[in-house]
Amino acid sequence: MAHGLEIDAKGVAKMAYAEREIPWHRLGVAMKGLQTAEEMLATAQADYDVVTTKVAVVDTEGNLITNPDGSSIVIEDSRATVRVNPDGSFDGLATVGTRYVVQQNRECLDYALAIVGASKGDAVVDTCGVLDGGREFFSSLDLGGLVIDPTGINDKIERYLLVRNGHDGKTPITFANTSIRAVCKNTVIAGIGQAPRVFTARHTRNAEHAIEEAQKVLEISTAWATQFQKTAEKLLTISVPQASTQLTKILDGVFPAKATDTERQKRNRDGVVALVRGVYDNEKNAGGYGYNGWSAYNAIVEYLDHYRDAKADEKALASMSNNSWVTQKKITAQEIILSLA
Repeated sequence: MAHGLEIDAKGVAKMAYAEREIPWHRLGVAMKGLQTAEEMLATAQADYDVVTTKVAVVDTEGNLITNPDGSSIVIEDSRATVRVNPDGSFDGLATVGTRYVVQQNRECLDYALAIVGASKGDAVVDTCGVLDGGREFFSSLDLGGLVIDPTGINDKIERYLLVRNGHDGKTPITFANTSIRAVCKNTVIAGIGQAPRVFTARHTRNAEHAIEEAQKVLEISTAWATQFQKTAEKLLTISVPQASTQLTKILDGVFPAKATDTERQKRNRDGVVALVRGVYDNEKNAGGYGYNGWSAYNAIVEYLDHYRDAKADEKALASMSNNSWVTQKKITAQEIILSLA
């Protein structure tokens, strides 16, 4: 599978990602946790400027062809997009129409933050990268692992808001609410193809005024951000000591023992519970955030998404689906923990 990522002169892929999950291609720069748009753009080398220029005629050797009087031969009904590099050099990207208006990568990412009601300083950017020699840009905003109000409006919200921008005259500005994490060309295409709702805007002077329309098309209410914060804060206030009846109640509810279980099934279930207790203690959970409902919830999510005995692709698919048994267990865990308040 070709990743399509641009590789710099030092052999580093122009991509940054939250280190919680390593991309399949194992390229790019790992970041500790979610980051701000500014930090991710800089690390992915994606915060470059693109300008439009007139198109002059050159020969097959790249030499400028001029008229007898020395003037350039310009194709009037065409323009070129050109990347301005930090070292002062330029890269020609594509030819576009005269009405084409450049939308910088940082602008598109800012639009995405506005769509979901996040600020420029919020650490919500999960991935960020450059494709096809700078002709395309992508990013994924993490809308949160919690399944909040599963029977209300938020059951429509998938995990990521995928952002795509093109400087090739063909790729529109695209926002898609999807369950697929964008890490390469193929996952960008798959994420957009799988998304139940996609918003696109052409590169025109009206593109920046499309945020309100995008919110309607994507059915993303900025209220989700406030609700997510409230739920997370509530979980943080619920005390769940390691050796406690509270933790036992949570684990018994998510991984129930059955009267019909065989001895082998009982041992397997006990092993799962012991493993989750161990994950609960690590620095990503109680070791970093204390023994509370938030840490307990994330320990269960971490086990289901990464530690349970299953093939990597099966775990990934189950975690991405809102209808999978894995998602249902996450909902169950959240409901049980909140009931302890």
